[in-house]
Amino acid sequence: MISTRLLAAVIFVVAAVYTYYGNTYTVSFGDVLGPSVFPVIVGVPAMIFAGSLVVFPGGGVQWAGRTHLIRQGIALAVLLAYAWLLKPLGFPLATFGLIAALAATLGGPAVKSIQLGAAMSLCLWVLFDQILGLPLAFLGTIFGA
Repeated sequence: MISTRLLAAVIFVVAAVYTYYGNTYTVSFGDVLGPSVFPVIVGVPAMIFAGSLVVFPGGGVQWAGRTHLIRQGIALAVLLAYAWLLKPLGFPLATFGLIAALAATLGGPAVKSIQLGAAMSLCLWVLFDQILGLPLAFLGTIFGA
């Protein structure tokens, strides 16, 4: 019960900081409501739910076993590597690595993980860059782009 309250308190603080800093973000173009609406939509319910867990922690919690925690750690490392490699590799290559690695981490066969990464990375690039008009670099900075 104490671990639930501690984790909920950490989530509450992270959500509060996210909402505060996201609420101050402004840009001169884009949506009429502005970019600060999304952090409020995500942060306020997160604070409410985390606060309710601090006050009413509920029943006992059975934490994940060692193998699940290792897979979660690998998934987190893959997401951090994606953020770090997005600009140097470009969107399609970095997204290919992200999707293929996450699919393999979640237990998918290696060949199908690679196929999924290749198909989804190109489809997502076409969707965002060509259809929605969000400029994403096809090749990253290490390729001279």
